[in-house]
Amino acid sequence: MDKFNTDEATFEKNQIPVWYTKSRYIIYYILGLLEVLLAFRFLFMLLGANPRSGFTSFLYAVTGIFISPFAGIFNPVSTTGLASKSVFDPATIIAMIIYALAAWGIVKLLWVKASKDG
Repeated sequence: MDKFNTDEATFEKNQIPVWYTKSRYIIYYILGLLEVLLAFRFLFMLLGANPRSGFTSFLYAVTGIFISPFAGIFNPVSTTGLASKSVFDPATIIAMIIYALAAWGIVKLLWVKASKDG
């Protein structure tokens, strides 16, 4: 590979741009946080967590914003037990898949831009 020296460091000609690497890490970090929140929502609803609990209501409020575009695609399935109501919400799973695909697509578009500039 072609290398050239500067006063600060040695760079390779085919090096990945720093802005691309940082952008990719930021996008995947945000995706990871969102996926964890949505997974907690899915598990809490499936296990019948008390929606009046502070943490559960906070979690449902925060993730409800991200679930709302996918609500109503499939009807949630619920069962009522002795102490709690268990809900299988397909909208959460669909949201997790769509957001993962969107993040992957954005990173690929950034890669096209980075390779085009390089």
